[in-house]
Amino acid sequence: MIEEKRIIGWDELSNHCNRTSLWVVIEGQVFDVTTYLAEHPGGDDILLKYGGLDGTQKFLEVNHSNYARSLRNARLVGTLTSDPQPSDYIKQVKSQKQKANVNPNRQISWEELALHNKKEDLWIAIEGKVYDVTDFQDEHPGGPAILLGKAGDDATSVFHDANHSQSAYKQLEKLQVGVITGVKPNVSGSGTSTNLIFFILLILAIGAGIYAITK
Repeated sequence: MIEEKRIIGWDELSNHCNRTSLWVVIEGQVFDVTTYLAEHPGGDDILLKYGGLDGTQKFLEVNHSNYARSLRNARLVGTLTSDPQPSDYIKQVKSQKQKANVNPNRQISWEELALHNKKEDLWIAIEGKVYDVTDFQDEHPGGPAILLGKAGDDATSVFHDANHSQSAYKQLEKLQVGVITGVKPNVSGSGTSTNLIFFILLILAIGAGIYAITK
């Protein structure tokens, strides 16, 4: 008797997208790689990135050996449904990952914050707390542009200028991913140093000119 293949729907797949339960789709098949995270030669980051998602292209790019494929096949859960992927599926998975992985007390450096400066990956800092507002851009009453303008940066002054309500603060609590640590780098430091050197040289030149005239 041939065992019937289990069909995995999109809703079920989306529930297995984090470290505690991680499923990945490769070539239409769904694999449970949860217990393989620590053993994966390429590290666990790449597997976590594709948790609940289709990792076919990335898998094929690496040109895995037959042995690697056998390890993958041993973790087969079932076949992905032939139903089209829901339009909001990526957003749904990201939301699931955020809920599972968020640690509001995680320390985030200014350098790490600055890396999340794109429309598809947008973090901001307000009053020392870091928020992932990527999926909030379209819902933001003031529009996405103002958020993108402060992507990867401190948005405290802009936030206060808008006189946000208490409900806005409550909304922020749901988006917090950590707290800022360390001192914010002075991005204009090099320009300031250059200006200072120029000023010193100017003073010296003027002094030399005065000395030459009065000599």
